[in-house]
Amino acid sequence: MDLSLLADAAIFGSDMRMSLPRFLAIAAALAVASPAAAQDGAIATGGQAVGALFESLGLRKPPPPAPDFVRQSRPEKMDYAPLTPTPEKDGKQRAAQMQAAGSALDRAAAEARRRAARVKVPN
Repeated sequence: MDLSLLADAAIFGSDMRMSLPRFLAIAAALAVASPAAAQDGAIATGGQAVGALFESLGLRKPPPPAPDFVRQSRPEKMDYAPLTPTPEKDGKQRAAQMQAAGSALDRAAAEARRRAARVKVPN
């Protein structure tokens, strides 16, 4: 079954005809949401559109005021860490870095050989 048919069935019902109450509910929601969108200009995200719709219908309550101890403990300006990942650094190593790493490995190998030469093998 095509996904668009499933979406249509979810909107219109199983017989693919929109019932009058469902049509009126959708029309009222769009009519109420349109003035809210016109006041603030363009709504940036779908979440903001849904929030504006819920506010205009009176379905979303404003948050209660914070208790005194919370207001006193919070700084004036909240500095939040961004939720987006930071861009990764360039993982490429330059030729000088590669030569330095190679020489450090050569020194470590020479030191390991020197220490191994001192160890006496038991008979």
